[in-house]
Amino acid sequence: MADSVLDRIRQNRQRPAVATRDDSLITGVQPVDTDISTNTQIVEDVLDVSVSTEAISDNAQDTLGELKAELAKIPETTRHSAIVLEKEVDQVLTRYCKENRITIEVFLEAAWIHAASNPSTMKKIVTEAKRRYDDRKQAGKLRRLITMIEGRPTAKPSK
Repeated sequence: MADSVLDRIRQNRQRPAVATRDDSLITGVQPVDTDISTNTQIVEDVLDVSVSTEAISDNAQDTLGELKAELAKIPETTRHSAIVLEKEVDQVLTRYCKENRITIEVFLEAAWIHAASNPSTMKKIVTEAKRRYDDRKQAGKLRRLITMIEGRPTAKPSK
């Protein structure tokens, strides 16, 4: 039935006819030429300078190679899933990172590197992390129970 109603709506819809547009002011559009030799010739004509396409190409390749070499020195990054933090910790950490002009992700990387090089610090962090994990699991169970109870219809008291 929904299809027939939709078909009737489409049939009853009346679109106004638009007259063909007159483009008489446009005498002719010239295609943009992307050939480097033509562009170089335009530059030579306008600036009255003789430019070698090989010099441009070699310079670009040298610059590109230098940029790629510099990029190779920096460790590769990858995206990670969203981070869930306690509200208070999130506020304090965000403020701290803004004051120091770093991102939370970069702070976490640096904290990880520091903790990984200090076994006693790592042990303390893991202990705290396990406690927080258990708290979050408990909170999840409580939220689930609350939802189940709230979603259940209330029973009428028997007389």
